[in-house]
Amino acid sequence: MDIDLFLFRHGETDKNVARVWQGCHTDVVLNANGEKQAEALAEKMSHLYMALYSSPLLRAVQTANKIAQKNICRPPIIIMQDLRECDYGVAEGLTLEETRKQYDDDFINKLMWPDEKTADLHFPQGESKRNVFRRVLTCLEQIAQDCSDVQRKHKAGIVCHAGVLSALEFGLGLKNVSYDNCSMLHLRYDSCHFTQVFD
Repeated sequence: MDIDLFLFRHGETDKNVARVWQGCHTDVVLNANGEKQAEALAEKMSHLYMALYSSPLLRAVQTANKIAQKNICRPPIIIMQDLRECDYGVAEGLTLEETRKQYDDDFINKLMWPDEKTADLHFPQGESKRNVFRRVLTCLEQIAQDCSDVQRKHKAGIVCHAGVLSALEFGLGLKNVSYDNCSMLHLRYDSCHFTQVFD
């Protein structure tokens, strides 16, 4: 049985605009533009009847609430702790430019877009992309199992973060993943396998 998972990055925050490392310990709300983005996403997805899941962070929950207002979602939004953003350790609250001064460009680029050799890199006191991938993959498998219920129509909307999408891109070998605010990644789950769907 195929389960369709629609993963959305949350709407824009002021820290996104300032290019700040906004990890799991940085809990901020959407800005005015982020609310508009979330409303536009909700309108785009309003034709789908799906279960709705969210990271516990405010920016994700706000985005999920916008989607729920336009969608018939049962049960209400389900908060999943393992959908939270990556822990960026000592880099949280710093701008990208500030971290590039403290760490060389090569380290930052490998951290942001890892491969098998660099997926264990992390900021001090932070979390690697491999670790993010492992917790998120387990979470998505649980969501897919939950959505096998016929009443859920085998579809789930999942509001998460750029670091989560990046970890999935690495771990599942995905292509052309967008990290724009309120962008969508469509995955299909069948027989313990995830495949990318290009809509």
